[in-house]
This record gives sequence, C-alpha cells and structure tokens, in this order.
Amino acid sequence: MTLEALIRNIEEKGFSYANTLVTLDRNQVTREELYDLFVKNGSLIDYGEPESVTVSEPDAVVEELPEMNRWQGTYTISKPFVGVVNDARIVGSPPLAISGSNYIADASVSPNVQTLNVIKSIPRTPKRIVSGNGKREPIEEGVLLHNSWHGGYFHWVAETLTRLEGVEKYIERTGRKPNLIVGPDLNSFQAESLALLGYDRDDLIHWQSAYCEVERLVVPSMRREIDPPNPSPFSHWWLRNTLRRRALDEIDTSRFSSRVYISRNDADTRRVLNESDLATVLDKYGFETYQLSKMTVEETIALFAQADCIVAPHGAGLADLIYTDDVALIEFMPEDRVNGVYYMLAKQVGGWYGYIGCQTHGSDITVPPQQLERSITAAIDRDQTAQTV
Repeated sequence: MTLEALIRNIEEKGFSYANTLVTLDRNQVTREELYDLFVKNGSLIDYGEPESVTVSEPDAVVEELPEMNRWQGTYTISKPFVGVVNDARIVGSPPLAISGSNYIADASVSPNVQTLNVIKSIPRTPKRIVSGNGKREPIEEGVLLHNSWHGGYFHWVAETLTRLEGVEKYIERTGRKPNLIVGPDLNSFQAESLALLGYDRDDLIHWQSAYCEVERLVVPSMRREIDPPNPSPFSHWWLRNTLRRRALDEIDTSRFSSRVYISRNDADTRRVLNESDLATVLDKYGFETYQLSKMTVEETIALFAQADCIVAPHGAGLADLIYTDDVALIEFMPEDRVNGVYYMLAKQVGGWYGYIGCQTHGSDITVPPQQLERSITAAIDRDQTAQTV
C-alpha cells in the first residue's frame, strides 16, 4: 500500500493503527537516505561532531523502579547535518513532508510523530486538497516545525528549538533565511522562545492548510541513538549557549532561591496530592516553590541556571535542565509511568541525579516526606555515589 493509498483508504473506511505504522515504516526516507540525497543534490552541510554520552546509574534511589535501569549505558550520538529536499510537498494538518512517494521522517521528528500526524489529519483533510487560502502557491523555502507534539514544552525545546541550530548553519552557509512553518497558533512559550532566538512574525508561516508545495524544504537531521525512535536528549549545547547567558544578563537572579521546588498544582497530571505535607521538609532545607507556568521563558532559564538543587515531579518543565551547572535533581517518578528522559538529561549535563518511586492515584502522586528528606540530604552531601537511601 502506498502512502497516498493509505490516506485514501483511511478517509473512506477509517484507519487501522497497525496498517498506518506498517505503511509509514515502508515509505520513509531514512536518515542515511536523507544524507545521500543531500550529497547528491549538493546541499549537504555537516556541522558539529559525534558525541559519546554515558548515562551512569542514579546517585540516589528511594523506592527503586527497575524500569529506570534501561537507560544506563554509553552511547555514540551521530554527527548532525542539514540540507534541502527540492520540490517537496506538505500534506495534512499536522502535516507530513513528502518527497516523491515517500515521507521524510526527520522533517517531523520521528516515525511515532508522523503516525500521529496522519491519524490526526484524516478527519480534517478535505477530499480536494488545497492550501488554506484556496490557492496552491508554493512556499519558496521553509523548515517544518509543526507536528502533533510540538505544543508541549519538552517536545518544543527538545525536538523543535534544538533543530534551529541546523537552520542557523544553513543561514550561515547560504545567506538565505528559510521561513519557519509553525502551527496555526503559537502559545506564549513558543512565541517568546522564537523571539529570544531572533525570529519574528515575518519569519513564520502559520500552517492552516491541508496541502502545499515547498520548492526547497530545509531539513535538519534528528539524532535518536539513545532511545529510538525518540530524539537523543539533547542536541542542546547550541541552545544552552545561545540563551543561558542572555537570561542571566537580563534577569535578576537574586530573587530566586538556589534550592528550587517545582510545583505542578496548576497542571492536569502528576500533581503531588500531599504537597502540603512536604512543606516542612522543603522549608527546613531552604527550598522555595515555583510554578513555571507563571514565569516567562527567560525567567525559567535564569531560575534553572542559578539552581544548586531542584526537586520536582516528572514534568516538561525539567527540559530546562539544559541550562543548569552542576545541579542536583531529585525527581518524583510515578511508579506506573516510568520515563527516564530527565535522568538521561541530568547525567548529560554533568549533574547529580536521584529519584523517588511514587505511588499513583489516578494521574497524580504522593511522596512520603521522610523519603524526600533522605533524598535531599544525599543531594546536599553529594559525596556518595550510586547509593540506595
């Protein structure tokens, strides 16, 4: 089944998740094929170097979760590159980038995201596909930054902003600045972060279409060696170096505590139900509470940049670990939804990492205060390695 046939089949008969996965897997332009295409058409721009990353065991554990062990090991992360796919098409909303009869996986982060893009697009895709204004005017030069996950802060930072390094390398080499193809509406952190990186409204194309041709689609590569098919966290050094110093120059960090507790009481999931019970312990060790949703992007960058110890439930705000220096992180990990992404990130930035396996209550958690105190004392001491506390 071709990609076009799959889309027609889903429109007429409803989708099969299994068939969608199989079809997308068979019709993707792989990273290796993308590299060869760039070499062939003369658009390849290599930059950076391969990196070796070691994810060592956690420094402290309370209520061990064996699933966390799967992220340990040493990995080689590939050298990044960027180039151009000529005469591409963007189809759907959120869209797939298509070259010939194949979709370009790296243009929309990962195969998982592409699958979601197809599934979410079908109900909104008209039988006759035209652009949002009814015309079929092509985009001259653009980079696709709109996908099913880009509205979440972690995914925006890890899978969108980090890709702009490749765009910047492309601008440096060619002298051309491609448009950024973003979602119909940007939320506050998306708009602010793009502005901080030097992009304004004239640089953006808000995707409100079902189809458009792109004469030159600029595609930065994705690196997925640690946890395929997800991007390796992180291609973050460029983003850190670009935004960290600016935030520290602009924001008065004396108003922040170096011991930071991040509350998710304003979130829909992973709220700490007994947060009031933790207050005594947090106060004892000089922690102050912050809700990141009430802060600007630049403020959160500065908060993390000056932090010595961070205590937090698992959540997207921890993406800003990329701006830390020698930080200790204590993460509240739901026992039924283990995710080691911030464990990996803390280790990659040279930080100390401990976690507490937490009982779940629906989508929320509870944290025993005595276990929190044991973790905090271990983090403050930091003279012990790989211990069970």
